[in-house]
Amino acid sequence: MEIKKELCFKELEDFLSYHETVRNSSEQTLYNYYRDLMMFFRYMKFIKGKSRLGQKIEDIYITDINMNFIESITLDDIYRYFYYLTEIRKNSERTRARRVTSIRMFFRYLHITTSVLEKDPSERLEFPSVNKKPPEFINEADCITLLNSIDEPNKERDYCILVIFINCGIRLSELVRLNDTDIQQDGTVTIKGRGTEKRTIYFNQACMEALEEYQDFKETFFEGKSYDHHAVFIGKTGKRLTGRWVEEIVKKRMKKAGFGDLKISPSKLRHTAATVMYKRGVDVSVLKEILGHRNMNTTQVYTHTVSSQLESAMKKNSISRKK
Repeated sequence: MEIKKELCFKELEDFLSYHETVRNSSEQTLYNYYRDLMMFFRYMKFIKGKSRLGQKIEDIYITDINMNFIESITLDDIYRYFYYLTEIRKNSERTRARRVTSIRMFFRYLHITTSVLEKDPSERLEFPSVNKKPPEFINEADCITLLNSIDEPNKERDYCILVIFINCGIRLSELVRLNDTDIQQDGTVTIKGRGTEKRTIYFNQACMEALEEYQDFKETFFEGKSYDHHAVFIGKTGKRLTGRWVEEIVKKRMKKAGFGDLKISPSKLRHTAATVMYKRGVDVSVLKEILGHRNMNTTQVYTHTVSSQLESAMKKNSISRKK
């Protein structure tokens, strides 16, 4: 999942930098933008006769693309590209929908954010119809099995990570950005979401106990050593854990617990938390706030409307190892 900015033209590199530094987009989102737009502009050069005769689309360089070329792209050109994706590359509806998002975000950036493009050719680009799959998750019994299976090494840290995922449903990017100052003694937590968005959630007893155990371990292990004093989750080198590192932790712990075939990721543990909260009576509007969804339709995949209160709902949702 490597982004090679040296293969990008200036506007694409600026777009990726904007989403990385200003919008705080996740590593996966940035990579999706990168690969989708690289493919799109390679095809644009191909259909406009700007590539070598017989050159494969995957081999076309796009570093020479400039604003004159971008301004020449029309909605018809974009629809030709999606015909190519559908008939030649056999992309699924879900993949094509993701590519629509990447293209629209890029042209919107040039048209609205930086105002260097007078007209957005993707403005009327429609999304393909996608049959939404229900989110994948594990049941509560499997959660208990997973948590009970955690042993050395790094058991305090890994247990704390998994407890927070399972109980709170925060995103991977939100977990790795957690600082000690974001968490208050009463369990109130400030979550740094997408872009500049922030929201408040509450750690229940299971989370607070796991966090206390991990903090005690950190203080002992790193006594007299240099480490990141701001980050909640760090590695043995003392540096803040990356998203990729946490993904590997989840994968390793799932395999250790006997669930390796399920291919459970942090996002699926987030779905697990959301599903558990819904089953325990959390109102859909409250669930939307907990999960940090911008659109209620995203949350509706979990639930039908019921009523509850934010803090009490989250503190009722408590999964930890059996005593």
